Amino acid sequence: MMFDSQGTNVGSGAVWILANFCYAGMKAQGHPSRLWRILSFIFGFPGTLLSFFVVREGSGRAYGVDLPKHRDGL
Repeated sequence: MMFDSQGTNVGSGAVWILANFCYAGMKAQGHPSRLWRILSFIFGFPGTLLSFFVVREGSGRAYGVDLPKHRDGL
């Protein structure tokens, strides 16, 4: 585990941020996997709650960033 100068765990913050990015990206791209979407929502809560309301399903954009299109077979 990684700790900062005050002894708090830094790794949990990284997991929280990554889960938020993953959830917003999966929602914006219309990813079909419900399991991964639910897991990322739980690990990124409460930040993912904001993404739930702000990011449109399948829009291809999350927080003003154009996401690459998913190509089958890759």
